[in-house]
Amino acid sequence: MTRWPIVKLTQARQVFVLMDVDEDDLPPAADDLHAGYDALRGSDAPADALDYIAHALPRLEAVAWAARCLHDHARDHSLPIHDQLALDYAMRWIDEPSDANRRATHAAAEAARHRSPERMLGMAVFYSGGSIAPIQAAPVLAPSEACLRYAAGAVKASAYRSGTPGTALAEALVLAEQVAERGVEALARP
Repeated sequence: MTRWPIVKLTQARQVFVLMDVDEDDLPPAADDLHAGYDALRGSDAPADALDYIAHALPRLEAVAWAARCLHDHARDHSLPIHDQLALDYAMRWIDEPSDANRRATHAAAEAARHRSPERMLGMAVFYSGGSIAPIQAAPVLAPSEACLRYAAGAVKASAYRSGTPGTALAEALVLAEQVAERGVEALARP
């Protein structure tokens, strides 16, 4: 039985491939999914552990987790209007994951500040599934890891912007572990 029932991957190597780790640096195929995470989690590199678990999660769960982290961080300060709109559209897509909402989130993300966590979150939504080509063009699918990379980047950028990155990263890791265990239900507020 796995600790993370919603995670479909079984080997650390599979996660590291999604993270675009060089072939020479990949662990043996026999290395367990959890052993890879536990090694990173026990090190002094919480951002690496965050990258790992973000790439292990399914796309919808990764985006929902990232959105919750950004939403929690945004409670402590007001965001520039375009960043707030990108976050609002991402939250709307999580509640109603339609193609129209995905594309609206992308438009809002494009209007947000270039390096803002909210823009990265919006891009994670856009790359979560469906065509990334214009509506009338032939469908073009994004690589599945693009969504995961943007979700992880959004959480890390938001944590560093928070002023207490160590605490924010630790809280994000705990929440990601809960999502890996219980799915998006772990994100429900009591």
